[in-house]
Amino acid sequence: MFRLGIVMLVAALGLSGCIAREDSGITRITERQADSIRLNQLDLVNAVRAAAGAPALTLSASLSAAADTHARDMASQLRAWNFGSDRSSPQSRAERAGFDGLITSEDVAETFMDNVGIFQAWISNPRVREAMANPSATHMGLGWYQEPNGKIWWVMDIGAANSGVQVATAE
Repeated sequence: MFRLGIVMLVAALGLSGCIAREDSGITRITERQADSIRLNQLDLVNAVRAAAGAPALTLSASLSAAADTHARDMASQLRAWNFGSDRSSPQSRAERAGFDGLITSEDVAETFMDNVGIFQAWISNPRVREAMANPSATHMGLGWYQEPNGKIWWVMDIGAANSGVQVATAE
């Protein structure tokens, strides 16, 4: 538990200087920050997994693309939930984005918090924390859509890639 607290503190401090704040006080995520935010979230999830004795996840470009698409769709639907406006499921969205495997969890949120804040909210939920630590999972993707008022729609997809099959991953 102490190790997780240290990891979260370091991550929060590292990220706090990465997100641009406009004169209006709105925290705006830029495209240039996307990779570091995704890697930061991966580190936070992998700290939870390490504490549970589960192997580390790899960042997946296809899962992140599916998450980005769903985040934009949730904003258009005005609700944070796991169903697409086209009746798509987390599994079907991941497959469309090129992920070859099984989605083990999808977590969504509508908030003004940064990724560290939403991570802390997610891990306070026992179901989400357990899903993060699922030992069969191998990959993670993180996506978001930010409205002009600063509200962020977050989606984190975690999945188990089919063994022996290559999955597009971020570097």
